[in-house]
Amino acid sequence: MQQGVQRDRRRFFRIPLSVPLCLRTEALGPVMGVTSTDLSPYGIQIESDSPVSPHETVILRPGEEGLETDYVAKGQIRWVKQEKGKFRSGIAFENIVDWPFSVSDLVKGLETELSHSFYFQYLLDSLDDGVLIFDSKLDIVSSNKNQPFCLPRDPEKLKGRHFSEVCSLFKSSEGEGSFKELLDKALADRKEVRVSAFPCDLAWLNDPDGHRYYNIWLLPLITPEGTKGLVLRSRDVTALRRLKVREKAREENFWQQYRHFIFGQLFDDLLEDISNPLSAIMGRLDLMTQKMSSIETPLDKAQLKVWTSDIESIQTITGQITEFVRAIASRRKKETMGVAVPFSLNSLIEDELRTLDLHSFFKKINKHVSLSPNLPLLQGYYSEWANAFLALCQVLMRQMSTLDNMEMSIQTFLEDEDLVLNISHNGKALNLPLDREPALNILWLLKKKYGVNVYVSGDSGYQTVTLKMATSKIQEPLGDFVS
Repeated sequence: MQQGVQRDRRRFFRIPLSVPLCLRTEALGPVMGVTSTDLSPYGIQIESDSPVSPHETVILRPGEEGLETDYVAKGQIRWVKQEKGKFRSGIAFENIVDWPFSVSDLVKGLETELSHSFYFQYLLDSLDDGVLIFDSKLDIVSSNKNQPFCLPRDPEKLKGRHFSEVCSLFKSSEGEGSFKELLDKALADRKEVRVSAFPCDLAWLNDPDGHRYYNIWLLPLITPEGTKGLVLRSRDVTALRRLKVREKAREENFWQQYRHFIFGQLFDDLLEDISNPLSAIMGRLDLMTQKMSSIETPLDKAQLKVWTSDIESIQTITGQITEFVRAIASRRKKETMGVAVPFSLNSLIEDELRTLDLHSFFKKINKHVSLSPNLPLLQGYYSEWANAFLALCQVLMRQMSTLDNMEMSIQTFLEDEDLVLNISHNGKALNLPLDREPALNILWLLKKKYGVNVYVSGDSGYQTVTLKMATSKIQEPLGDFVS
């Protein structure tokens, strides 16, 4: 098998690439630092200070000694020879290896071949990312066919041209500075510069949706004599960018719909509590109408007492409906504020419990509420936090629906650097993980948008759902909360 791999290796280009590697024997011996001199997917030639044994099985990985990285290549030493105090060895791989080298590693390894190496051009064209390499004056030294910014795309025709002559990106802006300023900064500071989702309006790409977006790396090529040039590496992230924009709009729209959904779901359950009192009022009014039509003699005290009792009953029921409507109006006002504001978690819980208590079933639950004073304020959209609390309480109500004695405990407190909300119940245990319960999807969104962590402990009979958020993260919702 190994001889076959070695023969296959001879059919393909071998890159004269000088890159530091780590080598270790299969018997888990000490790691040895080596340098590649000839690399392909099928094998490698290495140079080392110490000899290795022919036919020994070895494992190689990129990186410096001590770097915690998975080993990526396994092979066998085919030959060893000594040259000028160094040991050169040939290794045939057991399997084809795609080396995970960065562009910076490749450029450093091939800097002596930068302007004329056929191997180097072959290597650049094999990369999916776009690559442009400049000298210190920003004249193009090398490029590949995948670079999107310069016309013509032919690397041979771009050589020797100044960036400004062939690239409209040279005059583009990013933030407060032009792209040229970013190039100058990378050359002057001799440090890598990264730009994420850089918008480019490149007419020759004929994109009907307007801008395309690129992640861009500017890597200065530094030698002992000074900065030799610059590598511009680009990756088209337009599809990812547009996906994130669509996902963010979709989730924002979901939040709007969910606000009304959870609110309507709650009041759907309360319709019976409204319709029963209304029916009672209508019945009593009909009864009073019949009594009035049958009066033939003046009312005595006993009859007046009955009439007064009927009117008082109607007044009591009307008061209950009025209280219900006022609670709805108050809740609705907070629901539609539509702006992120600071608010008290304790006040939110008290307000939402009053809304839930309008439901006759929720009134039957023995609630133990312990809210720690002087908690830091939450910052965000009231409706999102309130609906998460409502959704959780409604799900727990269903878990307790078969019990005669229903218990719920609600606590808020600070624990170390976390703001904590505990809700315990004595019903049937929730399905875990919580995302199995569609009605609790809002907790997942709360985690994404505000960094809230959700934990569940206990089982049927006593279970606690805990929401925690670091006080350092109590802030307005994240600007871009799509993963």
